[in-house]
Amino acid sequence: MENDMRVVGIDIGGTSVKMGLLDSDGKISNVRQIDMISGAPELMADKIAKTASEFDPSVVGAGTAGAVSIKTGLVNAGNLRWHNVPLRAMLEERLQKPVWVDNDAKAAMMAEWHSGACKGARCAVCITLGTGVGGGLIINGQPWRGEDNTAFELGEIVTRGNEYKPGSLEGRLEYYASGMALSRMTGGNPAREVVEGVIAGNVEARRVFDVLIHELGIGIVTVTMLFMPEIIVIGGGISHAGEYLLNGIRKKMVELMGNSNDWGGERIKLAVHRNDAGMIGAAALAKLYL
Repeated sequence: MENDMRVVGIDIGGTSVKMGLLDSDGKISNVRQIDMISGAPELMADKIAKTASEFDPSVVGAGTAGAVSIKTGLVNAGNLRWHNVPLRAMLEERLQKPVWVDNDAKAAMMAEWHSGACKGARCAVCITLGTGVGGGLIINGQPWRGEDNTAFELGEIVTRGNEYKPGSLEGRLEYYASGMALSRMTGGNPAREVVEGVIAGNVEARRVFDVLIHELGIGIVTVTMLFMPEIIVIGGGISHAGEYLLNGIRKKMVELMGNSNDWGGERIKLAVHRNDAGMIGAAALAKLYL
């Protein structure tokens, strides 16, 4: 793609849509935001296209919540109340420009590969710690998608076989290493408050958080033995615990794996793009595929 191409990245979430222009440093500028109206895909396509057109884009990338079929371009997102929405075709018709539409987790991962913590890595794992546990895998510089673009559902891997229950999250990584887990372990306190307590040095918050670090480490060992990534990047709201999380998981990985492969060092990093990740990654995916 030529340097003078204007690439717009769009991040479609449950409450708002953000978009901006990808600059030469891999950052997003001139960010604009519009409210999400769930259950109204035609109206939202109109609004998104109208705002995106103001950037005079050459190509457009959009990352959206929900499942995205790369083959058909259809989006299914329960929190948006979208069912088989042909978002790519809708935006291309309105913008008369090439559009790439992908899952928001894939977009966040590609942001870190494009200009973040795992920039240019051949093989990298990105873990998103939020209400649940999400993730993505990069192989040879491209997202690993599987047959239907839903591969690498990290939160679903079984880490406690003796507690596994079909149809339940119990026994799976997400049950023990997520915001939901922090809330459960503290009797219903919001995960955000636990993270704030960790940052402030609260002893009880850190005790609970250490349980999450232990469980996350076990999950990372499984992924590591399967793919042996160059870099593991950790993002999402829980990653706002910062150095406490980073140092804790590095220490845990040395405990579980040894340090012959630098598990106590730069092989594990925190994501850097945070709130701009969806836009940057969507734009990066458009550059990659269009």
